[in-house]
Amino acid sequence: MIKLKITCREATQIMLQAEDRGMPLSERLSLRLHHRICGNCRRFARQVQLMRQASARWRKYSAEE
Repeated sequence: MIKLKITCREATQIMLQAEDRGMPLSERLSLRLHHRICGNCRRFARQVQLMRQASARWRKYSAEE
């Protein structure tokens, strides 16, 4: 069953766990819907993405040395 309305706490938990596991369709849809109405969670998602990119660059940089 798809839980359409999720809280900001649930949204951030899903975003952070998404790196460790795949997101089922129901979670992706719930998160997408939540992001449509919550600017703070959209901003948090961009920050998480930026941190993941920076971390990946750092790992690549460290491996080259």
